[in-house]
Amino acid sequence: MTLDPRAIQIHTDGSAYRNPGHVSGCAVIVRYPEHLNREDEVIVDFGCPRSTNQRMELMACIEALKWVRRNSPWDGVTCVIVVTDSRYVREFIGLAPVWKRNGWRNREGQPILNADLWDDLLKARAKCRLRIDFVWEPGKTTEIGNRVDKLSKAAAKRGGTDRDIGYKPGAACRSMVRGGVALPYPARGQVAVLRPYAKKPVLKGEEKISFNMFDETTQTYESKFYAFTTPVISYELHRWHGYRVRFNDNPKYPQILERIEEVQVPTRLLVSGKR
Repeated sequence: MTLDPRAIQIHTDGSAYRNPGHVSGCAVIVRYPEHLNREDEVIVDFGCPRSTNQRMELMACIEALKWVRRNSPWDGVTCVIVVTDSRYVREFIGLAPVWKRNGWRNREGQPILNADLWDDLLKARAKCRLRIDFVWEPGKTTEIGNRVDKLSKAAAKRGGTDRDIGYKPGAACRSMVRGGVALPYPARGQVAVLRPYAKKPVLKGEEKISFNMFDETTQTYESKFYAFTTPVISYELHRWHGYRVRFNDNPKYPQILERIEEVQVPTRLLVSGKR
């Protein structure tokens, strides 16, 4: 990929071990244009005890833009290019302003994860005195990409005294269905039995529950799904337990509206379907 030869290039990367919720880190290297005659410089080396890969990718970009604000302007430089290998950043950087206008919800009304860092990123970008462009580049395909990758992994492995103060760990246990990722539950007002395996605060007054569905007829677990609910209902849905619940009628924004009763479910892997 050919980048503007007179731009400041900022190469970012984030990493987490045993993602999510364990030692994490991020790193940033700045590459100056040739006319400034300056060597590459490591400007971010951040390691913390607990966070996630996605949050570290965002944190790297935020800290990079704060550095730009502190150190700009530079002679003959009118643009800063933030180079990231994060598909998460690439796919959603354009949507973040829309989410903010919608109270940090997507077009279906679902709350946005990591809204605190997305907000910080938008604010940091707005405060820069130069044009900021984000460019996606596959990881470890360039010399500088390899270097920033190694630095971010070293920072994550080290952990350190830095803190991701906005990280909310939630709770998780083993899913009874192997492989795949949780999908939005196709909520249509039904009553069904589920077994929660992960709970995570999202926005104030709302939590995201990931769960396996349980088929009482076949006595098997089916697939991985997620839905949203209030902290009160989330508190009543303990991991490892089974519950009969009632859903709302909106598959684009699935919600658990009521915990009806606790149900005995198997504690070993009995799977009839995978995703």
